[in-house]
Amino acid sequence: MDFRTTIDHKTFGVRATALLVRGNQIYLARSPAGQYYCIGGAITVGETTEDAVRREVREEVGCDSQVDELAFVVENHFELDGRIFHQIEFHYLVTPLSEPNVSIVEGGSQRQCEWVSFDDLEALDFNPAFLKTALKNWDGQVKHVVNMEGISNER
Repeated sequence: MDFRTTIDHKTFGVRATALLVRGNQIYLARSPAGQYYCIGGAITVGETTEDAVRREVREEVGCDSQVDELAFVVENHFELDGRIFHQIEFHYLVTPLSEPNVSIVEGGSQRQCEWVSFDDLEALDFNPAFLKTALKNWDGQVKHVVNMEGISNER
C-alpha cells in the first residue's frame, strides 16, 4: 500500500525519486504534453526510501540501479487537476547498472524517456523546477527545499 492519504481533496504522501545521472546528464521521462519529470513514486508502508528508489527504477525503466547519495529533501506543495498535493520527497542520485528503457507506460499512456544535459534543463518544462539549476550546482551536501509553486496564498 502506498504511503498516501487524502483529506478534503488534499493529498499527502511520501515519494522517493531517482535522479538517474550519467556524467552531466539526467534520465527523464516526458509526458504526452511535453512535460519532463524524474523517475520515482510513492513509497509503500514499511519500505525505506532507498528501497523505493530501486523498486521504482526497476518497475519504470527496467534496470537495476545503485542508489548513491541523498541529494535533496523536498516539501513539495502543488496543485494538479484541481487537487492540492503535499508531498515529502527524497531525491537520490542514482547510477543505472544497465541502459534504461527508452519508454515507459504510465497513466495508461506510453511516455518517451531520454538523457538530458544539465545545461538544457532550464529550457524544458521540467518538474520539479528547482532541479533546473540545483542539480548542476549541487555541492555534495543534502539540501532541504520547500516548493510552493502553483499554490494560491488564499488556501
